[in-house]
Amino acid sequence: MSNAEKVINEIDTFLEKSMLKTSTITGEEFISFIEEKWEEADDKKYDIYQAYIISSRMINEYIREKDFENMMRWLEISDRHSAAQKDASYIRNYYTGECCLECGNEEKALEYFNLCYAENQDYIFSRAPFCYEFFNKHLDEPRDLPDHAESDDDYLDLSIELKYWQTFFDQEDPEFYYELLDEEDEYMDEPTQEQQNGLEYLQENQEIILEKILTDLLKQYPDLQKNYNYSEEDKTDFMPDLKDIQGFASLLSPTYFYITSIVRDHYPYIGLGFSCSWDSEHGLGVMIHKDRIIEIGSAATAFDSWAAEKDVNSINS
Repeated sequence: MSNAEKVINEIDTFLEKSMLKTSTITGEEFISFIEEKWEEADDKKYDIYQAYIISSRMINEYIREKDFENMMRWLEISDRHSAAQKDASYIRNYYTGECCLECGNEEKALEYFNLCYAENQDYIFSRAPFCYEFFNKHLDEPRDLPDHAESDDDYLDLSIELKYWQTFFDQEDPEFYYELLDEEDEYMDEPTQEQQNGLEYLQENQEIILEKILTDLLKQYPDLQKNYNYSEEDKTDFMPDLKDIQGFASLLSPTYFYITSIVRDHYPYIGLGFSCSWDSEHGLGVMIHKDRIIEIGSAATAFDSWAAEKDVNSINS
């Protein structure tokens, strides 16, 4: 009987633990664990998609270490996976060239880019600028390349300063990014007056808003623990028992805020997204109106206007 699924799941759990805010796993420990576990798994691992993700992670780890030989070894491992075989050879050659360039080996990068170019002359020029700009310098007839200098038309990240949140979540930057959504949930560049009202309210009442969110979450937390049902060993890392809202500081991180166009009493509904230790895939989402908590759910709750519309309709009915 194959042991691949069991071992890959063990690696996957270890990967998630390494990404926790409380993780003390070193880079050396990370690489050593995965190398050892990978050897334990039989060849059925090459049919498990998560194993393909793991191989990509190891490639990136060795790129960061500038360890060319081990990076190439893991590229070969990755190419053995069934998922890699679905890509055309020019795609795989381009990817290998990109990794070589990132790892500092320009000679090998050029070799693989040439293989890619021989099969498909346009593909490399549709990929990362640092790759095609490097390759273009080595062509007998270089192409005219687009200008990537920033312009006034480029999308600008919008952010709001929340120093209380910065302190609570122990983040370096007090700036938190947000999106402005129109009635079709498309992005906007400038806020409406109502959206501006919401941003100012969030900033002026940031402490009470966060405390209300976490107080509501703390009430739901025991049920969430039951639903996720972590083993006692993993529970300590991913979903430990909490006595107060301060415990969420090491389990959550704000990711993105969504200022919707759904308005009540001149203030918009706002969605708040968080990464969370217990669900790295779906995260945590909260919909609020001023300092009132409308709904807490997965990250989709933060940008799905359904909860806000339902709340408006219930008030108007």
